[in-house]
Amino acid sequence: MIWSIRWLALATLWIISAPSVATAQTPEQFFKGREMHLLVGAAAGGGYDLYARFFARHLPNFLPGVSRVIVENLPTAGGLAMENTLFIQSPKDGSVIAHADGSLVTADLFQVQGARFKAKDFTWIGSMNSEVGMSVSWHTSSVKTAADIFTHELIVGGTAPLSANVIFPNAMNRILGTKFKVVTGYTTTATIAAAMERGEVEGTGSWHYSSIVTGKPDWLRDGKINLLIQLSLQRHPSVPDVPTVIELAHTDADRGVLELIFAQQQVGRPIFGPPGVPDDRAQTLRAAFRAMMSDQTVLRDADRQHLEINQPMPGEEIATLVARLHAMPEAIITRAIAATQRTD
Repeated sequence: MIWSIRWLALATLWIISAPSVATAQTPEQFFKGREMHLLVGAAAGGGYDLYARFFARHLPNFLPGVSRVIVENLPTAGGLAMENTLFIQSPKDGSVIAHADGSLVTADLFQVQGARFKAKDFTWIGSMNSEVGMSVSWHTSSVKTAADIFTHELIVGGTAPLSANVIFPNAMNRILGTKFKVVTGYTTTATIAAAMERGEVEGTGSWHYSSIVTGKPDWLRDGKINLLIQLSLQRHPSVPDVPTVIELAHTDADRGVLELIFAQQQVGRPIFGPPGVPDDRAQTLRAAFRAMMSDQTVLRDADRQHLEINQPMPGEEIATLVARLHAMPEAIITRAIAATQRTD
């Protein structure tokens, strides 16, 4: 693991310089004039960075006293370095929070290499969007519905070995008996989409519906792709007729394994703090999040930027979900780990 020396030094400075009187302050006193930091486990310009900067811009309007929120990108090791830094080194006073993808809710449970945090112990503030992944096929493919993927092989493009478009279709093959054939090596979802147009692959095993709406709305309008399976715990309100992966489970045991694997989609774009943030400050941050996610000015701004705000999840609900996932029976956890193992 390559740690960010700059951030380790800054975190140490925060710890040394933190005033001892801070613990006696009310949330109003603590946040007054405060310059906060929002760490992002992704590179600048990507989707998570856009959501982070959107959140940072609006937060001071709902957390009175905060002067500004500085966004810092720490994409090393797919965001794991940021999550480890937040968990171990960052000040636990509410001044430093983070934004990452939902996979961190089960990273330590699935024994992801390099994860040095316990998801249950993070201070969960809220999730801006419940991401719904879609397994899709190109319109010329013989696979046009969820039922077809059990009887016909579908060649799908994938990126890195730990990416959702690789892990998820392979997991469905192992648990449900689907017939995805994953071809890895593509750099982005955009390159997979181009390969679909060229006839190089027939689809992709996981593509955020919000990304399809933003990047390829004409493909939805013109029927260029078939939406096969929703990779989520519940159906997206805009796609009521496509089954979720949970609905395709053969047994209750399979359903439990799939829920454990795909719950990260429900916690799609979380905002969270390190463990140990004082409860009154955590509640203040959660209240600010709830107010922001229901504010019409904020929602209109999200629409202008084509940022989907779908079923935002309060921090208390995330904490409850994470605790429930980590309390799953050992047999289900073991099967989930086996189903999501790398294939390279």
